[in-house]
Amino acid sequence: MPEYIPKKASPIALAILLCVFVLVSILSPIFLVIVVGISILIGVWSYFEQPKIDRYFENLFSERKHLSICDFAREFNSKEVDTWIIRATYEQLQKSLGTNQLIPIKSSDHLFDDLMLDEDDLDLDLVEEIAQRTGRSLDDFDQNSYYGKVQTVKDLVLFFNKQLLVNAT
Repeated sequence: MPEYIPKKASPIALAILLCVFVLVSILSPIFLVIVVGISILIGVWSYFEQPKIDRYFENLFSERKHLSICDFAREFNSKEVDTWIIRATYEQLQKSLGTNQLIPIKSSDHLFDDLMLDEDDLDLDLVEEIAQRTGRSLDDFDQNSYYGKVQTVKDLVLFFNKQLLVNAT
């Protein structure tokens, strides 16, 4: 199965963004003060919040250390669900969690409550990564019967299972 290959940012777009940032900072120095202030607040918040997140995932790992991707895959009917979707979802979710430890995933895990994912991370990053790895199209995703109903890992797998293959004929 292919790994996810992130798209590279255009050097021109990065140069334009940097120029705009410098121009706005020169014309309105308060903008720079606000950006620095927000950065400091985020850094302090992360410093105090990360140990809680780390403990949560350590506890989750210790509860599930006996589980593997095989246990996860057995929760689906391989005659009805594409095994590439099962694998890609499992692996990409593990990489998306707020920890460096590879936490075993269950199909019943709630994406936001149990795995502590952010809805934006799901919508903007994770969905694209899984789609690319599985060769599934995101066209007409709003026609999918799981659209707007994805809450658990199982829902996410079944959402992709209903999406069309990109090069299907």
